[in-house]
Amino acid sequence: MLPRLRMGLALVLGGFLVACAPRLTGAVTVTDVRAALPTLPADRLRVLVMGDQGTGTDVQRRVAAAMREVCAREGCDLGVGLGDNFYPAGPKDASSPLFRERFADLYGPLGVPFLMVLGNHDESWLVGGDGADARGAEVQVAYSRLNAQWVMPGRSYRAPVGALAEFFAVDTTPLAAYLPGLRPAERPGGAWDAAQRAWLSGAVRGSGARWRLVLGHHPLFSNGKHGNAGEYDDLPLTFQKGGAVRDLYGAACGVADVILSGHVHALEVFAPQPGCAGTWTAVSGAAGEVGGGPVSARPAAFAAYGQPGFLRLEITPDVLTVWAYTVAEDGVVTAREAARLRKG
Repeated sequence: MLPRLRMGLALVLGGFLVACAPRLTGAVTVTDVRAALPTLPADRLRVLVMGDQGTGTDVQRRVAAAMREVCAREGCDLGVGLGDNFYPAGPKDASSPLFRERFADLYGPLGVPFLMVLGNHDESWLVGGDGADARGAEVQVAYSRLNAQWVMPGRSYRAPVGALAEFFAVDTTPLAAYLPGLRPAERPGGAWDAAQRAWLSGAVRGSGARWRLVLGHHPLFSNGKHGNAGEYDDLPLTFQKGGAVRDLYGAACGVADVILSGHVHALEVFAPQPGCAGTWTAVSGAAGEVGGGPVSARPAAFAAYGQPGFLRLEITPDVLTVWAYTVAEDGVVTAREAARLRKG
């Protein structure tokens, strides 16, 4: 989260400069990426889940090394990147060396495609992390045409893996930006917001996959620093609080099996909660940044704070198991079973 003093300055500057910003237009473009994925197992899928990884620090490198160790031992078929792929702000061009330094060099050796989504740092405008400029998103979409391992054909997309699982990626950043977005249609309650929400609702309900998983950067529920959607950071302005994020995920609640997110720099797994009955939620935001302890006490199936790490899913037709991995300063990896979901 931006420091309060810095945030206050950014808000003043944003209010003054938004009238001078370029008038941009945008629409939801939804893509089915099955053609971008290799043939993946039809009866067992092993998925790495990382978020908030793009720091370029020793923490990111140490967690990436741990992922390579875990995948060599236990197997991985697919990866998920839950946003904040770059700090403090996303690259301005698809040819930026940051893509090599903070993605290809670190995760390329894993040899699996990553379904990537966007975070607030990826769409920075005036201050790193303000989430107000979707042009940063378009650069990362463009990079997917240069590196097949980086799967992001659009800001919202679906990725089916046979009949076993389907992933639905959404861009939550315009719905909880710290500054008013440069594209008015993409601000909370605008046409872009409504279109993405309608698409997610229809796509998840129309999916024939055994397991349905939604991918977005901002969490629906969290005991960590940023808190729950609709109440983020106890911020003063309605558009900053993430009520539109809550409404977006609400379009999939009770239909999707799991909602995966980052933003909070911790690992958390929650059984279905009031407000999203029938759907598990999980946060994996500690692959490069590490935050402090919990600030609230919602019952969790698993939680780890102040430790770098990542999640890993093992998906079969009848069982989805969530494994949590934390990584010590000396590189030692500790694995714990965080949850086990069953299909009747």
